[in-house]
Amino acid sequence: MEELCVLKFCLCAAKRAYEHENVRQRNAMDKAEYLFKYLTLLTTVFNVAVSVISKMNQVNTADFYFIALYVPMLTAGIIGIASTLLIQMPRKIKQFSLGTEELKKVQKEPARFRTEKEWTYQEILWMDTITTRMRANNDKAMKWILIAYISLA
Repeated sequence: MEELCVLKFCLCAAKRAYEHENVRQRNAMDKAEYLFKYLTLLTTVFNVAVSVISKMNQVNTADFYFIALYVPMLTAGIIGIASTLLIQMPRKIKQFSLGTEELKKVQKEPARFRTEKEWTYQEILWMDTITTRMRANNDKAMKWILIAYISLA
């Protein structure tokens, strides 16, 4: 009985971790959406402002100093926009099995699913597999968000 209690505790921890990764995924997507809008707006405003100011002041756009300042700013904006797009790129995910698939597994190997302890153990393994994949995807998304913030700065 004690072993079953430990397994149920571990299952609760696995469910908490899964929920945490779901929240983290939603937060990353929200940040990416706002970053994309902000970076696009900033890049557009910057390009319009540079164009207007250079024409008003008759700045030579072929001048080395102009190009040396303009190109890195434009590159940083493009890198930021590209990184926010990469955050939203479809990723490989792991999904929960369908009930019929699980039923087939149970029918194929009934000895593996005799007790509640064995069921709980399998559920922990399923939750952890999905959560591990979500965590890896979220870590990648957070790295791209960091790159976007750095390019914004």
